[in-house]
Amino acid sequence: MDTSHTTKSCVLILLVALLCAERAQGLQCYECYGVPSETSCPSITCTYSDGFCVTQEAAVIVDSQTRKVKNSLCLPICPPNIESMEILGSKVKVKTSCCKEDLCNAAIPTGGSTWTMAGVLLFSLSSVLLQTLL
Repeated sequence: MDTSHTTKSCVLILLVALLCAERAQGLQCYECYGVPSETSCPSITCTYSDGFCVTQEAAVIVDSQTRKVKNSLCLPICPPNIESMEILGSKVKVKTSCCKEDLCNAAIPTGGSTWTMAGVLLFSLSSVLLQTLL
């Protein structure tokens, strides 16, 4: 094996190791409770090995006024979606969504998970490196 081929192999192995290392840290989810829907939340590492990133968006209707809040969290299960209910005379509509990709429980779509974006970036970088080594 020549040096160029060995270097290319090492670069590819390193890139695969970097991609796998991030996933080994655990699922990343946003976490906050009872905040306005447009609020951004900090991220956490999910403590459940097979957990879900969950977003619950609630609209509370009191005297024809609507207040929207959200919960973003990590749970061991995906809770059922409760379309609407009445609590103490107020109508509450709740939309629940679950996912299993890093930071996928953002209220506002982020354009792709961090995992996908990191993969695209590393693939592009590896292409450039391999072309310079040829």
